[in-house]
Amino acid sequence: MRAVRIVVKAPNWLGDAVMGLPALRSLRAMRPGARIAVLTKRGLADLYRCVTGADEVLPYDTWLGAVRAVRGRFDVALLLPRSFSSALLAFTARIPRRIGYAGEGRSALLTDRVPRDPDLLRRHRVYYYHRLLSRLGTPPDPEPPRLEVPEDARSWADERLPRGPLVAVNPGATYGAAKQWLPERFAEVGRRIAARARVVIVGGPAEAALGARIAAEIPGAIDLSGRTSVSQLAAALARCRLFVTNDTGPMHVADALGVPVVAIFGPTDPVTTPPFGRGHAIIRKELECSPCLKRTCPLGHHRCMKSIATDEVWEACRERLDR
Repeated sequence: MRAVRIVVKAPNWLGDAVMGLPALRSLRAMRPGARIAVLTKRGLADLYRCVTGADEVLPYDTWLGAVRAVRGRFDVALLLPRSFSSALLAFTARIPRRIGYAGEGRSALLTDRVPRDPDLLRRHRVYYYHRLLSRLGTPPDPEPPRLEVPEDARSWADERLPRGPLVAVNPGATYGAAKQWLPERFAEVGRRIAARARVVIVGGPAEAALGARIAAEIPGAIDLSGRTSVSQLAAALARCRLFVTNDTGPMHVADALGVPVVAIFGPTDPVTTPPFGRGHAIIRKELECSPCLKRTCPLGHHRCMKSIATDEVWEACRERLDR
């Protein structure tokens, strides 16, 4: 008898993709004999070299390319994103069973509609993605996201990073400027860290100029911003004692590697998208306008970020470095 074929449509952002990994792991536990594939944007395909649970990774560049990659090949589609386009993709590809969250104008495209109740929307995103498995049976409790660094990426990091204590700093945020703490304050924290460890600056290609600017202000800093694949980023973070960051995808990568995180939150939600593990520090201010979840500050002055002092972030860093 042929094994059931399941395709998991992965989220499109790095942090969300990491938070979706417990669902992939539980799916494998629930369907050990299934043929499981992950459909992902090409830029995130490298992430799945760091995980177990999938038999195949299907990277795509365009929506039509994604349809072609899965058409006629799968029995079940598990749609982690709640976008209309992901449901339309599975429908157009004629996948017989299509599991996803109701709403967003997509319910008619799904065969298994999971309601989005208010309590679920106030839980961590890990639980949000994991709930979709309920249409396939009773899932196990979600385990924390976990990543394993491939050997080639580990060798890459060994060649580029010195021995001794390292601390990574991520001053950018792909989602939008509102999520970025002030660059000069990142630089100041970096200078204080540099007295105790080498600082490694990381970030995506769009953040390379910002990373270079801040690295130039920190003695001995190593600038990797815009120069790593996802697995190389994981290898670099795995070498670090601490990760200081805005609310970003790499924050979740560090969490999945067991690296302590000091995360600076402004407009984003500290309940639904913080690091899933324990021992991390979330630095934020409780303001009447936050979390607004906006890419740019609608009030124009970024008070949620400007009100976070350098000393607050440094104290959280110092406490974890002292451990």
